[in-house]
Amino acid sequence: MVDWFPSNLRSYPEIAIFLSLALGYYFGSFTYKGLGLGAVTATLIAAVIIGQLGITISPPLKATVFLMFLFSVGYGVGPQFVQRHCHGWRATSAVCRVVCVVCLAPPFLAAKVARFDVGSAVGLYPDHKRFSASILATESINRLGLPPDEKALDVGPRSHRRQPIFT
Repeated sequence: MVDWFPSNLRSYPEIAIFLSLALGYYFGSFTYKGLGLGAVTATLIAAVIIGQLGITISPPLKATVFLMFLFSVGYGVGPQFVQRHCHGWRATSAVCRVVCVVCLAPPFLAAKVARFDVGSAVGLYPDHKRFSASILATESINRLGLPPDEKALDVGPRSHRRQPIFT
């Protein structure tokens, strides 16, 4: 009887996702002397706790939930971005250019200096800036149709590498 709940969550991971959202939203509303976790932090904590039950999310469901998350962030922040961009487009454009250079230059230079292959070079950017880039890069590499040993996502010593990304 005790294993009924975790086994159902493992069988239906969608329930685990929505349960973590519900618990996080519920517990995020509580405050103590003006301090509280908030819905986002409480949801992350609930998801980590529920994830300890060994729930495996399928790749299509993982991609769908991730895209829903990106949509909700864009839907919430988009109007502010457009309003700010319309009124101060020069400053916003300059900041965007600086952020792109500052965020892309270190992994690009590190990959060039270390003579990393494609998989290792792509892995430097998400570790440096954002996790969403790693999902896109991994999906792109997986769709190439290469055998597992040629995907270069887990690379051994330098002598086993195929070719450097930058020459």
